[in-house]
Amino acid sequence: MTDHDNDARPRRSARLWAGLLAAAVATALLPAICAGSPVGASPAPGRAPAAGGYLYWSNTLGPVLKPGDGVIVRARQDGSDVNQKFITGASLPGMILVYRGYLYWTNIAPIRNGAGTIGRARLNGTDVNQKFITGASLPDGITAAGGYLYWTNHTGTIGRARLNGTDVNQRFIKTAQPNGPDAVVAGSGHLYWANDFNIGRANLNGTGVNQSFIADPKGGPAGLAVNSRFIYWTNEYHNTIGRARLNGTKVDQKFITGASFPDAIAAGSRYLYWTNAAVGGNPNRRAIGRARLNGTDVNQRFVARKDFRSLHGVAVGPGR
Repeated sequence: MTDHDNDARPRRSARLWAGLLAAAVATALLPAICAGSPVGASPAPGRAPAAGGYLYWSNTLGPVLKPGDGVIVRARQDGSDVNQKFITGASLPGMILVYRGYLYWTNIAPIRNGAGTIGRARLNGTDVNQKFITGASLPDGITAAGGYLYWTNHTGTIGRARLNGTDVNQRFIKTAQPNGPDAVVAGSGHLYWANDFNIGRANLNGTGVNQSFIADPKGGPAGLAVNSRFIYWTNEYHNTIGRARLNGTKVDQKFITGASFPDAIAAGSRYLYWTNAAVGGNPNRRAIGRARLNGTDVNQRFVARKDFRSLHGVAVGPGR
């Protein structure tokens, strides 16, 4: 990706812009709005998916920036029974969340501050509301805990609202990435988010903010996922998956290697899943990768489809 400033430290371009470039529509937009990143996702902590559960991901079938051309796709967790139009009508959908019987996703487009939304539907794909929460700014990551939804805004903030969509606060936490952050995930009583070159952490009530809880000076963290023991993240620049304990120790920036500009990541009961972006010449692009939670049995093309035009978020869940 092209660096648009004179900062000696390379600035990480978002998965959003990777998707836009892949669709050949973003040339005019990059100078104006590309300084950080929209687009990576992960599920909130909770019960593990039941056997025979589902895998969800976000994609765009038509012009990337055309509102309503985005879809949420559903498949079995073994990669079979793909339903490319499980939920339609999204607008450049970003990351996805499975939580308490519902699917949530971010609608990044239209590309202007205050125009983004949070979508919601039941796990069976009914009761779709593409504007469940409005007023977001190029929202990307989404998570939930303690009766609240949290999402990232391209204005350098994390938003918060109650699970019923009320008490919306678009500036609940100010982050260290002015044009981001990417993902946000909840676990062990904390929020974690992906700044430009580190992972931030705060208490669920917004206190105790640490913008460099896990330092990542070269990797470019994007997607985040947690389980009861670990936090996982995607390293865009190095095509790896990182891992650390929830207290920030035992950091391994190359826990899994061989990805292709990895974006979102999700942790199920047995496996990790991540999205490999549709950029460059990497043979693993345009695919969903999978590995066991211990980093073995890596398959960078667990689900690979020609219609992965703007592949972004991924989540796992039981699907009711």
